[in-house]
Amino acid sequence: MIRDLKSLYAVIVENKVVVFETNLKLFVEKFNELEKESRNYDYYYRQFKKKETLEFENTNGVKYHLQKLL
Repeated sequence: MIRDLKSLYAVIVENKVVVFETNLKLFVEKFNELEKESRNYDYYYRQFKKKETLEFENTNGVKYHLQKLL
């Protein structure tokens, strides 16, 4: 594994990774492009400090699983 890799975030929909990034700010920006109803950076920063997995469901019923892997 790459020693300089400090964190890795992923968005999973229907058992497929649709977004991944090593930087939380860039991760949230990419997720916001994919899902317009998603929350802002500060929200995800606080949530990932508390736990490693999050769920988000939009108004159309699409369920996203967000995960901090490292």
